[in-house]
Amino acid sequence: MELFLDNLVFTIQHTGGVSVYWYELLRGLCAAQLPVRFLNAGLNAENIFEQRLNYAAYPCVRESWIPPACLRYLPLRYKLPRAALFHGGYLRVSPQQDVVNILTIHDLAHERKLATRFPRALVNQQQKRYGIRRADGIICISESTRRELLHFYPDTDPSRVCVVHHGIADTFFPLAEKQHTEAPYVLYVGGRRQYKNFDMAVAAVQQLPVQYTLVAVGGEQWSVQELQGLKHLLDGRFRVVPRASPQELNRLYNQAWCLLYPSAYEGFGFPPGEAMKAGCPVVAARTTSLPEVVGDAGLLVDEISPTAFAAEILRLEQPVLRQQLVKDGLARARLFTWEKSVQATIGFYQQCWHHKFSS
Repeated sequence: MELFLDNLVFTIQHTGGVSVYWYELLRGLCAAQLPVRFLNAGLNAENIFEQRLNYAAYPCVRESWIPPACLRYLPLRYKLPRAALFHGGYLRVSPQQDVVNILTIHDLAHERKLATRFPRALVNQQQKRYGIRRADGIICISESTRRELLHFYPDTDPSRVCVVHHGIADTFFPLAEKQHTEAPYVLYVGGRRQYKNFDMAVAAVQQLPVQYTLVAVGGEQWSVQELQGLKHLLDGRFRVVPRASPQELNRLYNQAWCLLYPSAYEGFGFPPGEAMKAGCPVVAARTTSLPEVVGDAGLLVDEISPTAFAAEILRLEQPVLRQQLVKDGLARARLFTWEKSVQATIGFYQQCWHHKFSS
């Protein structure tokens, strides 16, 4: 079973959840010493995860001279050997009948009309529909994503679908000394647009006593208008960290009063898992995949509103509750490892390959 892995996903992002997933999967597959070939390697020097990969020991193939910005929307154009297994980093499959296609579905945000608008949303759905139809095996990153896949694409054979949860990187862990700052800060990590509900995080902190501040990390580039709006709403009570290294992010989790994750929709949701692994309490919405990740180890609200989030943040002033959540969070985070994720993926590869070529 020769594996062909399409790294074109790294040209789509500079960083982000899909890049994390693909990087960790590649790292695990290489460590397992499987026969791996990379397609479209090294096309984006700016992706922080691709920078960590050493391609020298593996055969690398340039699929086509079509620009990656266009190629990402096309089926694989490279001729694969018979009985090869192809897994694309993001929605791409091979049109060949004599290979095994594996497709990973991260979320159904476009189908829910929560992501980009027409025409990009339509292109994404058409590409996804084609991939689902051609795939011999479909990996969903949560049970929530699997349910949505079968809802929006009811003709999908459930036996071809496997749930493989993400892992949480070992770069997140409790520091020996937390060294909390005098002013407790609520931490917000990641994108701020649309269903991520960053405005609710701001409004929730507005309702807290004045000693609470907001620290926002990562996400899209901040505009002047955004920063001016934040200054108007939380003057002197916020800090923006546009980019943070894994070590810096771990420190921010460790020193935070809590992670506030008001997102209304997630395929998996890395920040709550990272926070728990670092010993940081989590306040989030009880929606889509977040109960799968957080379980009973965080404070989940049924009503997505600033008032509900603020009330849960203030509950953390109870020392016994806070200590219990930290303890439960550490235990919960241990359930999600990249070793388990990679081994489950390899097992699914073998299952799909044997089903197609051993019968």
